[in-house]
Amino acid sequence: MSGHPDKYRWAHTAPEVHQFAIWRCYELRVTKARPAHARRRGISKGRLLIGIGGFCVAAAVAVVVALVGRTATPSKAATSTPTSAAATTLPATTTAPSTSTTVPPAAPTCPLTGAPAPGGTPPARPALAVKIGNDPAARPQSGLTHADIVFEEPIEGNITRLLAVYQCQEAPNVGPVRSTRWIDTQLLTQFGHPGFAFAGGIIPDVNLVANSSLYNLDLFTYAAQASQRITTRYAPENLYTSTSQLWALDPSHSAPSPIFHYGKPTSAGSATSEATLLFSGILNVQWEWDAAKSVWVRYYAGVPNVDANSNPVTAANVVIERVTTSLGTVPEDKFGSLGVHSQTVGSGQATVLTGGAAYNATWSRSSISQVTQLVGANGEPVNLAPGPTWVELLPVQASLQLTQPPVTSPTS
Repeated sequence: MSGHPDKYRWAHTAPEVHQFAIWRCYELRVTKARPAHARRRGISKGRLLIGIGGFCVAAAVAVVVALVGRTATPSKAATSTPTSAAATTLPATTTAPSTSTTVPPAAPTCPLTGAPAPGGTPPARPALAVKIGNDPAARPQSGLTHADIVFEEPIEGNITRLLAVYQCQEAPNVGPVRSTRWIDTQLLTQFGHPGFAFAGGIIPDVNLVANSSLYNLDLFTYAAQASQRITTRYAPENLYTSTSQLWALDPSHSAPSPIFHYGKPTSAGSATSEATLLFSGILNVQWEWDAAKSVWVRYYAGVPNVDANSNPVTAANVVIERVTTSLGTVPEDKFGSLGVHSQTVGSGQATVLTGGAAYNATWSRSSISQVTQLVGANGEPVNLAPGPTWVELLPVQASLQLTQPPVTSPTS
């Protein structure tokens, strides 16, 4: 199929050292200490064979005295200043006491969230992206609360479309699935070889997917068997799929590498209770901090954004990348509307919402095959809280408003 990447002994016992003093009537054999495994296997000990006769005894004594005299004589090395005397004087069987504290190994985490993996082991499967509609007729959507990462992209008509990325969690129902845009391949190549499910698109955008490293799961062609039309909505907002159906079509078993850093903040942020993103005059998105649940809650013009099961859409982190945009050259719809191309290669300003605070940052990316880097004002990578992350591609000409929490006056 076009667009699929699958085209794509001991030798003298340790060793034994023999010293012989041979006279007519005896042999003296001295053997060095042998390793424990040799003793367990019954290797014969060094033995002293002494012949009979007073002359032999006297000779043996003479040899021993000579040896003792030689070992008692200090060498030149012994008179020099030792550099590690304690280490050289410990018996061979003595172990130096340890002062280190045993640190238990970290629990396995999901690569795209940094959160503990379900069942203790991250699934051996690739990232899976699904293009989801976000115009008013597409809401409420299904599957957003199961995604590891969601990208919000501005498109034609002053609205946005969503690109949900899954890896650690299953989503039994995802949709409505909509057509691809130019920006999708730009974003998804940083996940290596993810699967990408979408519902067709204009020829240039479909060809971008076919010629990329993405596993093509176009529901109009290669993955039609993984889709279904629901009867409670009108086309084109009635095409749905599931992660299990899509992963069954992708033969890869390689998990993606992380694209974010997780951990405690490395710099001070500004306490923030709400962020308002004015994509356009008809699209006003808010993220409000819920301190009790330690999550950011999503709203549209003050109305809670919920999924098809009435679950609120939340995120542990919201990364707001300010991007420059340009218009495509081919109409995206029957009205002749040109697509919006958000530039995610290069660099720009970013605001990271995590842990009830906002952090100023810079995003940078050298090519579409590279992961976007987030660097804070202190020059270090920005750490996110473990959990789902939304990435907002907010045009530089759009407005971003941050609200600080009210100051509580001290009480007497």
